[in-house]
Amino acid sequence: MRSGTILAAFALALAFQLPAGAQTTASKVEVAGAYSYIRLNLNGPGFTEGAQTNGGTGSLAINVTHSLGIVGEIGGYKTSTMYKAGGQNVSFTSFLFGPRYNIRKWDTLTPYFQTLVGGVKGNHELFLGGNPAAPIIRTDQSALAWTLGGGLDAKVTRCLAVRVFQAEYMLTKWNNFGVGHQNSFRVETGLVFRFGKR
Repeated sequence: MRSGTILAAFALALAFQLPAGAQTTASKVEVAGAYSYIRLNLNGPGFTEGAQTNGGTGSLAINVTHSLGIVGEIGGYKTSTMYKAGGQNVSFTSFLFGPRYNIRKWDTLTPYFQTLVGGVKGNHELFLGGNPAAPIIRTDQSALAWTLGGGLDAKVTRCLAVRVFQAEYMLTKWNNFGVGHQNSFRVETGLVFRFGKR
């Protein structure tokens, strides 16, 4: 009972602190361009290989309140050679959309958390050892994609910030003959252009 009371008091104190910390300026619109790396984990019957995937993303965020924003993002990626798939590689595009929560407690640093959902579309059907009789994963199909994570932006000027990092769990649902999903990791860095004041 005592620990519950202490926890409730702590939560109440935190709730009163959040409005006090939210006095920094928020932009109305943020446009970002970033380099993106994905550790793409592909697996299936007799096939397990992590692909080093490089690419880029562009995003548009509209801050509907001081802390809450809505993000739309498009990305393009290409893997390194996948040896177990007969030396093939994969290129794919992602289309994601969702909410972002910004912590605007400091003038120069803005941590944020977000979850995005949408789809991915690739261009290859991978085969174990390059053998068409043993299909493993169909990335030429459109599939569900979902990310969960956050990042940190550092202000350079009123209109420009550096995306120090964005790190996320990334789920894709390509058909890979028995597993049906891929658990991957995505990290990004880039520039953020800010427009307007909220």
